[in-house]
Amino acid sequence: MMRSGAACLAMIWFLVWPLSAGAQDLRDLQARNAAAHALEDIRREAVQNQIAASNAQERARTQVILRGLNSGLVTGPVVLREWTPPPVDAEAMRRELDFDASMERLERLTQEALAQSNARMRAIRPASEPKE
Repeated sequence: MMRSGAACLAMIWFLVWPLSAGAQDLRDLQARNAAAHALEDIRREAVQNQIAASNAQERARTQVILRGLNSGLVTGPVVLREWTPPPVDAEAMRRELDFDASMERLERLTQEALAQSNARMRAIRPASEPKE
């Protein structure tokens, strides 16, 4: 009887031992995952801190630039001159009128060619239509 009890205990131990080893492996895996998550959290926080520092530097640089521009505007010499339009060049006016006329002619010729093409397309009868 003692032998069968010892055999039972040995059998149970052989059955439970891999499960406990598996549980230990699971605990190790969970510990590794927790460590990996902690490292990822630290990395994210470091990146966020770098972004915040970069943003702060950029804001400071922008403020310095704006202050410099503002001080130059306030203390700089302000000279208002009367604005006069440039003289009208007769040659430039003629070239512009010629260009406008050429564009109108091109548009008219394009519309005429399109109308002729549409008329030819309407004149074509489908093969399924009976001939007269």
